[in-house]
Amino acid sequence: MNLATLTDFSREWAFVDVFRHSRPWIGNKDWLDTLMCREVDGHYPAGRYVAIWTGPGAVEIPGFDVTRIVSNRQGRIEFEVRPADGGIKLSIPAERRDAVRDPHVWMPGFENPKSPFHPLFFERLAPFEVIRFMKWQRTETSTTRAWEQRARPEDIRWSGEDGVPIEVMIDLANTRGAHPWFCMPHLADDGYVRRFARLVKERLRPDLKAYIEYSNEVWNWVYPATHYADAEGKRLKLGSPDFGRFYAQRSVEVFRIWEEELGRERLVRVLASQFVNPWLTEQVLTWKDAYEHADALAVAPYFGHEFGQPERAPAVASLTAPQLLDRLAVEVDGANRKLIEAQAALARKYGLQLVAYEGGPHLVGVGGAENNEALTALFIAANRHPRMGEILKRHYRNWFAAGGGVYVAFVYVEAPSKVGSWGVLEFQDQPVGDAPKCQAILGVLQKR
Repeated sequence: MNLATLTDFSREWAFVDVFRHSRPWIGNKDWLDTLMCREVDGHYPAGRYVAIWTGPGAVEIPGFDVTRIVSNRQGRIEFEVRPADGGIKLSIPAERRDAVRDPHVWMPGFENPKSPFHPLFFERLAPFEVIRFMKWQRTETSTTRAWEQRARPEDIRWSGEDGVPIEVMIDLANTRGAHPWFCMPHLADDGYVRRFARLVKERLRPDLKAYIEYSNEVWNWVYPATHYADAEGKRLKLGSPDFGRFYAQRSVEVFRIWEEELGRERLVRVLASQFVNPWLTEQVLTWKDAYEHADALAVAPYFGHEFGQPERAPAVASLTAPQLLDRLAVEVDGANRKLIEAQAALARKYGLQLVAYEGGPHLVGVGGAENNEALTALFIAANRHPRMGEILKRHYRNWFAAGGGVYVAFVYVEAPSKVGSWGVLEFQDQPVGDAPKCQAILGVLQKR
């Protein structure tokens, strides 16, 4: 399972201290504010929250979903929350911001817990043997170069640009008994990679392996990593495809550092490629025999991308959800299955496991079509339709029948919107019976 990005509007309640999710300080010369549990349609726990802090500074908890201040004394405020869409706001005087230190906002019943993870978040991860932390690491937009830039456990919030602390990700893997999948930032120097690997060696349970990938989708021009890899490939005169060759070359360099620190037997070294482009896959695998230094070929076997193209949007938006699902079913057993088989053949040819770093329905408008409200409504309805679960099951059967291995679903909990209906669950406490994609995944896992 891929985890979602940690934000103040996360529907994944990863942590019982909701200040860990909070928004960076906003405000003016007088007051600084931060927000938590914002715009989540009331899907977070009700009851008595506790805010604590050290230092002589003042803290206020004004309005929004807060219905009553129960008690207020220096260093501690208890307050009642009735969840809606406003969330929780915490305010401090701007001129004395340094006088408020180590703030926490505990969910009801979780003050000073033994574990930082919310029990429901933790419990619903139980079926999954691999957890991919790409979003928690903020890999897609990472500017991290040096070890000194990393997020630390003592940071007041874990929702910043540097992502969730490595120690916290390792602790989740250890307590959940899941193999962690880490993505090395595309700008990270060798020192960062080595220190990351050493920390994993020190903290990760010896019975767990670490999946290691250099960045994420270093073929997708939406992300800075692809532009960086292309520029580096050209600078080094690697030849076409410059980004693909640099990606393969840097991946192997990263793998070697991890091998030196953790040992090959505890690693799954991942080379990733674009699912719809087997030609690129072969270029990546064969550049300087990169496949000889890897364990797995990773692709994202999404289906349905074509329905969000701007030239098709008006016609697609006129369909009913069942009609769109009919077309998705044809694709799953047609073009999508053929691409799975093509990528599986390449994995076999080069002696690699075939794994999915992401996958599932890719129903989202692009190139301006995301602003077509009828199209977005159709895509959300199709993702919620019971038949989506059956189509997903068929997709998974095709994947495993072709020789595919580990399949990392995308994404654990996220709200549907014009930028996609990616969530396996739409909110953390959604009943599984109302979540056809989650039902499909759990059904497949029970049979394997």
